[in-house]
Amino acid sequence: MERKHSLSLCMIVKNEADCLARCIESLQSIPDEMIIVDTGSTDNTVEVAKKYGAIIKTYEWNNNFAQARNYALSFASKEWILVLDADEYLRPEDYNLFVSLLNAEGIDSYYIKTLNFTEPNNPASCMINLNHRLFKNHKGFHYVGAIHEQLISDEKVISKTTDLGFYHTGYLKEVVKSKNKPKRNSQILQSILDEDPNNSFHQFNLANEMFQLEKYEEAIELYNQAYEHTTVGQGYLPKLIVFRINALVANHQEKKALLAANEGIRLYPTFTHLMFVKGTIEEKLGLITKAITSYETCLTMGRPDAQLEFSKASETLWPHLKLATLYDYYGDSEKAIFHYNKYLELNPSHYQILYAVASCLRRMGLNEEQMSQQLSKYLPATTLNNKILLIDLLIKQGLFAQAQVYLNQIDLSETNSQILYLRGKNQFYLSNDEQCCEWFNKYVQYDSFEAVAPYFYLLYLLTNNEQYSPRQLQYPKYYGNLKSYLDEKGEYTLSQDEISIIFRLIEECLIIHQENLSSDLASLLEVHLDKALTLKLAQLYCKYHHNKWAKTVIENYILNGGGLDDDMINILSCIRVNEVTE
Repeated sequence: MERKHSLSLCMIVKNEADCLARCIESLQSIPDEMIIVDTGSTDNTVEVAKKYGAIIKTYEWNNNFAQARNYALSFASKEWILVLDADEYLRPEDYNLFVSLLNAEGIDSYYIKTLNFTEPNNPASCMINLNHRLFKNHKGFHYVGAIHEQLISDEKVISKTTDLGFYHTGYLKEVVKSKNKPKRNSQILQSILDEDPNNSFHQFNLANEMFQLEKYEEAIELYNQAYEHTTVGQGYLPKLIVFRINALVANHQEKKALLAANEGIRLYPTFTHLMFVKGTIEEKLGLITKAITSYETCLTMGRPDAQLEFSKASETLWPHLKLATLYDYYGDSEKAIFHYNKYLELNPSHYQILYAVASCLRRMGLNEEQMSQQLSKYLPATTLNNKILLIDLLIKQGLFAQAQVYLNQIDLSETNSQILYLRGKNQFYLSNDEQCCEWFNKYVQYDSFEAVAPYFYLLYLLTNNEQYSPRQLQYPKYYGNLKSYLDEKGEYTLSQDEISIIFRLIEECLIIHQENLSSDLASLLEVHLDKALTLKLAQLYCKYHHNKWAKTVIENYILNGGGLDDDMINILSCIRVNEVTE
């Protein structure tokens, strides 16, 4: 698309050498000039900027973002100005949209969408902010405010909201921590509030910094002060409502958070993300029917007006996943499958979800051949990676014969370590010990023995064959005493590594129906069963439908003085669902 009007890119930077090039390159050839104001870089930021032909200006930092921004604007000579930070970059699919905005007539400025990553490289995790960043030159636009600066104009201007998106990495936890932004920002904000203590906007901003520093009590107090004096007409109120709720939840005040969510929805009935947050709190409080209603409401609400957009994922992706996992947990496999499928349509690369899908299909009573056919629809065996995942799915569901069908389709000369591992693992489950060892021995030529050690150790426990003993094989040291613990039944203290491997061995025993050995291994844990380990063991028994064992573990914990809390009740509910659906 041909561009009709020229553009100046204006930036203020400090020590941004690691991300500046990405920002500039994302814009391709759109800017006609780049004004980059450096506020004291000690890395090679300036050299990177020069490489791209930028006009470099220096500015002595004085804790005032608006003044630094305005200094950059003073050098812009083109018809339009775009203001960006170095850790922002144009969403690739928005190039033509950007050009079309510059070509439009009758508009003086645009609010663009800053898409803030909360998880690295995951667009679904992005939190959306509207920012006034694209505007005409010579229209009186300038910034005010030492921090969280706002763009205003001395003239009468026409502004418009647009879907033009720029990704932003600056809110990622590792970035915030490395640059110590909360400390810098909180100092500036506190100095402003010392002079203007009732400034609700900066009370809100300082609360955000306190939240980042995990000072939740201070954050809540500031959020409450800001909330008390903020009206519906102030654009930051929707964010204030959500962030205040987040702080309450982080401070374990879920009931107050739910009251705040309900109050927020009364103010903003179409605020989809807030409805999703409400659902998560209801779920946390055990109000499952209400949570399901809230998540389903998100799907009917869809995308709100721009000022209420917070996260695209909360409109479809996350509610489908939440509904799927809840229906799955409470035994409604058909509804769970429906929402898992909807989720996969939106996020097809999240293959881990297929393990939950496979469990649902299994509970729906499909036989081995039907299971194999259904799973192969999700993963056509056209690539080695798909075959690996499909085989692993089948093995995890105990469909060893079907898994072997697909393994037999792979050339025996294939040296991919995952294939060698799956071949050995499946032979173990098929009780073909000799072939199991043959494949695992090939595997350790390419990868670590530690991954296959549990299978060799179980062979040792089940057969007493010395060739599998710790005297013959190089097991990690935490395997060393397990057999003596089993044989001697004396007093001992387990290390964390020993506890972890015992749980792993118990699970493998449940898969191959070695219930006696599983019980013997579980007995080693008895004196160590605190609440966390009790829950873990009960969940493991639940997973493999040993409901009586799971119930006994919890009952013994309670009889020995442990409390019956929400986590225990949830496990007992899961046991009940298993009993009803089996």
